[in-house]
Amino acid sequence: MFPELFTIGTYKVSTFLVSNIVQFTLVPALILILAKKGNLDISRTFNYILFGAIAAVLGAKLYSVLFAILNDPNLYLKNPVLLWRHFKTGGAFFGGLLVAIPFCIIYTKKFFKKDSWKVLDITVIGLALGQVIGRIGCFSTGCCYGKPTSLPWGVKFPYLASKAHPFSHTYIHPTQIYEAVLNLCNFLFLFLLWKKQKREGVVSAFYLINYGIIRFFVEYLRSDGGRGYFIRGSSALTCLSYPQVISIILVISGIIILRKKSKKKIESK
Repeated sequence: MFPELFTIGTYKVSTFLVSNIVQFTLVPALILILAKKGNLDISRTFNYILFGAIAAVLGAKLYSVLFAILNDPNLYLKNPVLLWRHFKTGGAFFGGLLVAIPFCIIYTKKFFKKDSWKVLDITVIGLALGQVIGRIGCFSTGCCYGKPTSLPWGVKFPYLASKAHPFSHTYIHPTQIYEAVLNLCNFLFLFLLWKKQKREGVVSAFYLINYGIIRFFVEYLRSDGGRGYFIRGSSALTCLSYPQVISIILVISGIIILRKKSKKKIESK
């Protein structure tokens, strides 16, 4: 774990910052390459990526702010200025996704017309790759951390003791790495599916299903705060966090899309 990569003068360049730069460079580049292969308008695709990224970033930050309020409404109603510390963070991925999905659907239907599913398919391929890089960045800062574990691959984040990290001297699940590896598998699967699958929308459907399943089960191993629980039981297996609820909705949405695409294929024969 290297929270800081190097120093320029007195400024310390964090691994998280570099991962964000790589993420916001590599993902658009990949989407544009796939757009070119799919004979899509490049300038229009570039604008779509730009506005979509802005929507996702704002959604991620607002999600963090919202759940901070829900977890401790009295604190933030009395001291709303404290919400700034949540807004200036990288935010929560699901917040970005929940804002980006409707934005991308509306934008593609308006500006890409019949190619909307084609654009969404290449978007989720890039998104899956971005999640790999993003989770590596999370690992470098120690955020999105896991629960204590006695497994041999458990990790410590001792440098976070100064930040009152609850498990700074305890071996915990490297949930960030779990997700990075699983998202990498998802990316490779979606890319290969895109190359072979002729039905537009199928790649998008499988992204929703795959990531929904990934996130649902990784949630059982996460221990960072601000999750919020739809059902809070006596043990991890009897709890259902809001991210897990969203994961279930993603899986169901993906299945619905797949069924619709399958019906269209049967009708066209």
